[in-house]
Amino acid sequence: MSDDLKNTVELGWLDSIREGDDQAFEKLFHKYYLPLTRFAWGYTKSKAIAEELVQDLFLEIWEKRKTWTPFGELRPCLYRIVKEKCLNHLKHSKVKQKYDKKWVEEWTNSVHLPDDPDRDDDINRIITLLNQAVELLPERSKMIYKLHKTDGLTYSEIAQVMEISQKTVESQMSRALRTLREKLA
Repeated sequence: MSDDLKNTVELGWLDSIREGDDQAFEKLFHKYYLPLTRFAWGYTKSKAIAEELVQDLFLEIWEKRKTWTPFGELRPCLYRIVKEKCLNHLKHSKVKQKYDKKWVEEWTNSVHLPDDPDRDDDINRIITLLNQAVELLPERSKMIYKLHKTDGLTYSEIAQVMEISQKTVESQMSRALRTLREKLA
């Protein structure tokens, strides 16, 4: 199929979508969902986040279907939007990490123990070493560890959030703890 014919078919889908045709929307979704998700994964390195960002795009298209118009050709437009969503997500993640670290520092400083400078230094050193070791974990293990230890989610909840099996969560957590024990020994 030539590019002009593809563009004509896709513009027909958009016209049908504007009229509320959910089958045309499904065709558009099925054609672009997987390639856009792979593209987003290249930025986010997370299947779950990539899928979420692409699903957000399609949700926006459906919700704004009566007025949504691609800028330029449809395919490059969809990829540009996904790229922007990924970059915004990564920027937000950096800000979140910065404030998460700040929160941990404030929390550890607010813990009141009897005044013992040596003990405080030891605790601070251990916390620093632990945080450094956690940051060196593979991304998936690090996320699971933080969701469990920092956010207090159960293995079952983590499995739901990350859309993986509970056994995978248990396995990743076990590996993470083993790695941390080795690094901190």
